[in-house]
Amino acid sequence: HFYIDKLPSSSGLIMSKQVVVQSLTATATGKDKTRAMFVAIFMFVMLGVAIIWWHWGFLRHDLVAMILLFVLVFAGIVPSSRAFIGFSHPAVIMLVSAFIISRSFQESGIFDYLGERLDRMSSDPLNLILVLSLIAMVSSAFLSSYITVMLLMPVALHLSGKRGIHASRVLLPVAFSAILGSTITMIGSVPNIFVSCLQPGCLGIFTFAPTNLPIALIGVLFLGLVAGHLLHKSNRKDKRDEDINIEDYITEVKVLKESRLAGSTLRRIMQNADYEVTVIALVREKLKMDVIDPDEELLPDDILIIEADSANLKTFMNYTNAKLMGGRKFRKDLTGARNISMREVVVLKDSILAGKTAAGINIRSRFGINLLAISRGQRQSIHRLAKSKIKRGDVLLIQGRTQILDEVTHAMGCMALKPRGIKEKDALRATLSIVALTAALILMGLKVVSPPFALASAALLLALCRTVSPYELMRSIDWSLVILLAAMIPVGEAFRSSGAAEILVNAFSGIGAHAPLWLRLGILMGFSMLLSNIIHNVPATILMAAIALQMAAGNIADSRIFLTGVALSCTANFMSVERQPVNTLVKSAGGYQNLDYIKVGLVLQVLVLVLGVVMLAFVY
Repeated sequence: HFYIDKLPSSSGLIMSKQVVVQSLTATATGKDKTRAMFVAIFMFVMLGVAIIWWHWGFLRHDLVAMILLFVLVFAGIVPSSRAFIGFSHPAVIMLVSAFIISRSFQESGIFDYLGERLDRMSSDPLNLILVLSLIAMVSSAFLSSYITVMLLMPVALHLSGKRGIHASRVLLPVAFSAILGSTITMIGSVPNIFVSCLQPGCLGIFTFAPTNLPIALIGVLFLGLVAGHLLHKSNRKDKRDEDINIEDYITEVKVLKESRLAGSTLRRIMQNADYEVTVIALVREKLKMDVIDPDEELLPDDILIIEADSANLKTFMNYTNAKLMGGRKFRKDLTGARNISMREVVVLKDSILAGKTAAGINIRSRFGINLLAISRGQRQSIHRLAKSKIKRGDVLLIQGRTQILDEVTHAMGCMALKPRGIKEKDALRATLSIVALTAALILMGLKVVSPPFALASAALLLALCRTVSPYELMRSIDWSLVILLAAMIPVGEAFRSSGAAEILVNAFSGIGAHAPLWLRLGILMGFSMLLSNIIHNVPATILMAAIALQMAAGNIADSRIFLTGVALSCTANFMSVERQPVNTLVKSAGGYQNLDYIKVGLVLQVLVLVLGVVMLAFVY
């Protein structure tokens, strides 16, 4: 333009200047459009690969996010100066603080105290389910939903066992109620935390409550009244026993010469009415036979892979005088010894056992215990006990010296499925935890300080008061989730700034440009629910939030409605087991199958979707 303007101002040259300017402008615009289209396509391809990895679990979620971030930095889409901006993001600070506060409540014994209070309530199943579900809903509004369910599991199993209520009728409603409760407040879930920080100054602590609290209450009523009829074990005969009985243990039994099994057949052994076990396979001379003739004569040193609950397993062992393969070290102490006991523990998501085999981790020599059996929802994935990979959510039957079982259970990253009872020394810790959290909520509610600073101050206070030990302080933080969120924040910015989000919104606008608000919101929430069940809800929230902001096109009211809908939809993902830690935690203890989560979760997802659209589009 500068050089063309220096040309003489004759009429012919004026025309030539106009043509040249238009030509150069069109060329520059064309190049920009081509580059923008190339960047958007590259963005879609990278996100598509990441979504496939997230869905199939080829790599850890946080590692996939970091790889995606680095690829976008090297491609020039994310500036290197902003690559790690997510680690200082207010949402990450709030998430880390929430983990520390939740662990302080976990160590306080408050839920054990609640269990003692609830032990006096009536034996009506509906009352028990509703009360436990309401406690889970309220607790997860302020604490981690995972920790809430983890602390309520032993209480729920103990109370249901005493009242003859099958565990499957209780645990899934408690887990789903905790997920619903996490949608109520700003700090209840990672999607809520992230979405609230997209607004100027962050949203208030109870901004989500007017729309999401009624939805959560209706969901809890549905879980108490209807969900039990959809579960495959709801009609099974209940067992009235104060001890916790986890079904479908898989264990190995060796046929000894002096055992009643030697020389007998499976048909004769299984005809005994005093116990109920299922023989899955027979191992003879290192050859595994999955199909067994009931009249096959059993030989000494044969190994039976059987399925039974803990009570039937004990009766079977006493009657047959067989030998548990996991019990060689403590064989002399199996009957009558007071210092040897068995315990049922659930493998938590941060357990060092997850992904390893009992033989590979040397569980006997490393921890001084025996692994007697594994309970898992899908028994076909277990072939030999010592060589089977232990998964998160598995229930293990372990045996060891009574005085070390508490310490060993904690060291392995597991949780005992029997209530411990509240300790006197925890009263101060419980009081400090409640005071710190309440003070933070008041400061946030009055807007005295910013929400990240208020939560960080509460976490710092609890750390200084040693309600969480320095060792537990680091263990309390789910670093994989922190890294996932921090890595995805710049990716979400790039998804919007690259024009990829705009392309999706423009494609959507062609379908519903003049559609009413409730229809656009419903489609946005539906896609958010679908994506959060396919991949982790953190990347789903960040990507769908970018689309929501693009759809709002600068309208503050619309952006708040769309973002609230995204947060609600991405938090309330009930059907996925692998991508929802709460669901994984209760699967084996409740004896659930994947179909249970789909049947109950799908109905609940539709209920949340419909109620969410109504509350946001017409009430909010």
